[in-house]
Amino acid sequence: VAGAAGEGAGAGGVAGDGGALPRTGSIIEDATAAITSMENSYVAVQGPPGSGKTYSGSRIIRALVERHGWRVGVVAQSHAVVENMLAGVVKAGLDPARVGKDKVKHPAPTWTAGALPAFMARHGSGYVVGGTAWDFTNAGTVPRGELDLLVVDEAGQFSLGNTIAVSVAARRLLLLGDPQQLPQVSQGTHAEPVDTSALGWLMAGHATLPARFGYFLAQSYRMHPEVCRRVSVLSYDGELTSTPQASARSLEGVAPGVEVVMVDHAGNRTESAEEAAAVVDLVRAHLGRVWRDPDDSGAPRALREEDVLVVAPYNAQVQMVREALVRAGYGGVRVGTVDKFQGQEAPLAVISMAASSHGDVPRGMPFLLNRNRLNVGVSRAQWKSVVVRSEALTAYMPATAGELLELGAFIGVCEGA
Repeated sequence: VAGAAGEGAGAGGVAGDGGALPRTGSIIEDATAAITSMENSYVAVQGPPGSGKTYSGSRIIRALVERHGWRVGVVAQSHAVVENMLAGVVKAGLDPARVGKDKVKHPAPTWTAGALPAFMARHGSGYVVGGTAWDFTNAGTVPRGELDLLVVDEAGQFSLGNTIAVSVAARRLLLLGDPQQLPQVSQGTHAEPVDTSALGWLMAGHATLPARFGYFLAQSYRMHPEVCRRVSVLSYDGELTSTPQASARSLEGVAPGVEVVMVDHAGNRTESAEEAAAVVDLVRAHLGRVWRDPDDSGAPRALREEDVLVVAPYNAQVQMVREALVRAGYGGVRVGTVDKFQGQEAPLAVISMAASSHGDVPRGMPFLLNRNRLNVGVSRAQWKSVVVRSEALTAYMPATAGELLELGAFIGVCEGA
């Protein structure tokens, strides 16, 4: 597999030859066919916000286990990500007894590293197990080459070095993720490209996955087209679109898309009481409006506190906004940093930038205006995303070409360029 990563083709040549990859229009069937026809190689799937990465991945796993009796592993940077995929596999219809857990009646898959060897020995074939990098590199837990497929979930956050290390457990890899969202959650000190994420290495600076390496999920089930268009231009070269059902939702009296609310303040670094007050006003103005979502029974209902999500770049602003909302009686509104909210969604997403100006930003503008973090923040919204900021925040001259690009991208999202 390491050789495949370097050359773009394994013994089967599937992942390295775009012409050989099945493309019937069904990502689940196509990826399943591609995986079963290759040996010592890989297929990658890039899943932008709301594109159904976990949905597709879980059903690919189910197909391989049920139809082909495959032994499948799931690895990720965190236990929570692995558990989420295992839960998705059960939800997709795979018998829970074939998922790496001890208690069949438990509603969600649970597992421990010590239980994996016994589980695999008991089943022999036709199962899925989850673990961390340590589990799949430890021959005492998962023997070398034991698995038919190892799924690397959130491969945009999983280092190339770890990917090569865990590949000893399986004959094939399926890389699921999106380097255009949050980067690796933990970093080593190795030289390039070892610390690059697995998918980041394959994409080599491209906004979307080159076709020869696998599949790009080009439709978002989450974002209304007016939100999706901004995110698509920001991070996906305009290739991401919305599904028809994303357009079928509605919020009474509120236009869909991305809106900017300018708030006058000065001298704020990591927290802004002025922006917190503006967030409270926004929440108050939207709660109670009629929300219709065909995916949620379709019956009209009032927008509730849990339908609003507020993102801030700094913990200090998270705390200030949360306290302001509690005082106003809106304690049910979710508030956090983008790191907390990746994978979550809401009809209304609010992003509070907190800092007053370029000179007030403690960690520098490259962090505050980071394209990946902006992508995650804006794309939480199903209907509307609101950016709350100071007008002075973008009134500066970038010091590098990279900073100029990030500033332009931020302004583009705000103004729809």
